[in-house]
Amino acid sequence: MKYRLLVDFEVLDFALKLSAPKRHRLFYRFCEIQMFPGNFSDFVEADGEGRPLQVSLFDDFYIHYWIDDADRHVKILHITENE
Repeated sequence: MKYRLLVDFEVLDFALKLSAPKRHRLFYRFCEIQMFPGNFSDFVEADGEGRPLQVSLFDDFYIHYWIDDADRHVKILHITENE
């Protein structure tokens, strides 16, 4: 069964400020994560509540997301630039 993709508004706001080619690549990666969430995690770190967040390294970005298996959601919660 396919996961539902939920993206935090701050992530969308960040993405909309990128150039069109970067934004398209990033949104494509979001879709890849949605289809196979476990395949794109490069490492795991805990959020403020101790919940494990997957982190995907993609181009110049760290994409932080939570796989909610109970609800079949992939929640993209935060994105940062790789310095």
